[in-house]
Amino acid sequence: MPQATLERRAAWIAVTVAIALMATKIAAYRLTGSTAVFGDAMESLVNVAASLLAVWSIWMAHRPADRTHPYGHGKAEFVSAAIEGGLVVAAAGAVAVKSVSDFGATEDALTRIDLGVMLLVVTVAVNALVGGWLLHLGRSGGSAALEADGVHLLSDAWTSGAAIASLLLVRSTGWQWIDPVIAMVMAVWLVWCGWRVVRRSLGNLMDEQDQGDLVQVQALLEAHAKDGGPEPRICSFHKVRSRHSGREHWVDFHVELPPATDLRAAHELATRIECEIEGALGGTATAHVEPCRSPDCHRCRP
Repeated sequence: MPQATLERRAAWIAVTVAIALMATKIAAYRLTGSTAVFGDAMESLVNVAASLLAVWSIWMAHRPADRTHPYGHGKAEFVSAAIEGGLVVAAAGAVAVKSVSDFGATEDALTRIDLGVMLLVVTVAVNALVGGWLLHLGRSGGSAALEADGVHLLSDAWTSGAAIASLLLVRSTGWQWIDPVIAMVMAVWLVWCGWRVVRRSLGNLMDEQDQGDLVQVQALLEAHAKDGGPEPRICSFHKVRSRHSGREHWVDFHVELPPATDLRAAHELATRIECEIEGALGGTATAHVEPCRSPDCHRCRP
């Protein structure tokens, strides 16, 4: 199955699962009246919106480059992931407000706890299964949207687990105040998860340097510059830069060659190194060739 088709199908599966889980958690909240379960249901509402965004961004990311977008449309996935992280933070705010308002109303006892726990256990299992699958698919295919969706579903499984713990603790102790306190802890956790997604997405949108790519490219160029290294040989290199445009890696760098190197040979040498980098990272590498300016370079001596 083509990667684009697989990712679109996965995104629609995520939408279907998110809607089903949201309905289940809303039912659990209506049964129990738990603030923690309310927080869990709020995150599932975000899951639905985020999954729909992922469908759009994956469709957009697989569109080919055109005249107005010569670098492709891959950054749509970063936009989707950033919005998803912002929605998670907004849901955390709603949970925090609900927790504070319910903290002073602890005389209202939770109801039908056993049935609520059963429903939430089902959501934990489904979230963990689907979230792990989306995370693996997103990382293996380089899809930021699917990866963010997978991380979100896995964090949703943790919040569902916290809601289950809240219900069980209230049932065993009778202390109603435990429920809004755990909901507040869930809100803090959601803020942290949402901020991490937003931070990474905005970094990619701002062409933040990928340190992993940088180290790999520099090591490859250093091998071509040292004595006894692989062919083709270069004098030195500088201005190595890398960025991501969606799942594509874009690398550019400058290499210095002996001034006597003719234009054709310099072009062929640069092309070989570009192809080597593209084979290692994927994407596109561009070399800028310069004459060596070092008076001590042993490669430039007759």
